[in-house]
Parts: sequence; structure tokens; C-alpha cells
Amino acid sequence: MSGDQPTPAAPADIAVVRDFVNTTDHETRTDDLATRADLTGWLHRAGLLPVRTRATEADLAVAHELRRGLRRALELNHDGTSEDIPALDTTLVLLPVTLHWTGDASRLVPTKDGVQAALTRVVIAMHQAVAAGTWWRLKVCASDECEWAYYDASKNRSRMWCEYGCGNRRKVRAYRARQRAAGAPGQPGTPHGR
Repeated sequence: MSGDQPTPAAPADIAVVRDFVNTTDHETRTDDLATRADLTGWLHRAGLLPVRTRATEADLAVAHELRRGLRRALELNHDGTSEDIPALDTTLVLLPVTLHWTGDASRLVPTKDGVQAALTRVVIAMHQAVAAGTWWRLKVCASDECEWAYYDASKNRSRMWCEYGCGNRRKVRAYRARQRAAGAPGQPGTPHGR
């Protein structure tokens, strides 16, 4: 999405998760992961799948479930609430990781290959964001028409919309609705509503 104001750069792990969640666009009703070929192409372009391999229908189903679960987690981040997401837990079990020692530190690596490994890299990015304390800044836009995932770089994590335009449109609509209600004859609390 393009905004009226520059979008702050998100940390790399946040960007991976944000971009994965944003493969479905609620405003335009498009899905960048509609087919198996779409999935492998997107993962390859995102740098998560070094060599293009064929995704299976099972891979596509896991990708959709992972995206749905992550979107729910981002909605909770936006609301500032916490709850279990059983469907996300069920999907995470299908994308196992192991710890690998690199000589001076450990890192999580996928235990499977191909598309499953690429999807696991999204999960690892999620884990890294949680460990870094930046996860809670990844949210979903409050505009029902948009619902775009975004990184909230505000000092107190209070940003509500992905861009200024979404918030501005909502405020204009609310203002116009109040004006219509205030000027409508027969409405309580208006000059004509006696």
C-alpha cells in the first residue's frame, strides 16, 4: 500500500511476517497465494525458498492456515490482548525447527526441505521478533476495508492504521455521519428533534 506519509522501515524479521500476512488483500479481494505456483513463486521472490520447487496442495493448505493464524495474532496485537490461537498451534506443529550451533551462537533452522522449510522460515522470523521484543509492534490496520499488516513504529505503540490515509478516511466518515445525524429532522438532541 502507498501512504500519505513515509512508512518506517520494519526490522527484517517483522518484514518477513508482515509481507507474508499481506499476501491476501482484503481491500482488493486478491490472494497472492491462490495456487501452488503462486506460493512457490512468492516464497522464492521473498528469498525464503532458494531453489524453486513444486508446492503440493498440502503445502498450500499449510501456508493458508499459517497466514490465517498469524493474521489473528496481529489482530490481537492491535487490540492489545492475548489469547491462545489453537489453529496456529496446530499449524506450527507441521513446521518443526531444531537448534543449530554456529560456533559462537545457536540459531533455529527448519528440519524439513523445500516449501515446508520456506514456511518454517516465516515461523522462525515470528519467533525472532518475539525474542527481540518487536513482535507486539506488528498489527493489522483498524480500517475494516483495509486490514493491512503494518509495523507500528510509534513511541508508545498506539498507531491504529497502516497509513495516514486509512485513519483520515475513517475520521471523515465519522464526521460526516455526525453531521448528518445532527442535521436530520426528528433526531433527539438536534435543533429539530423536539
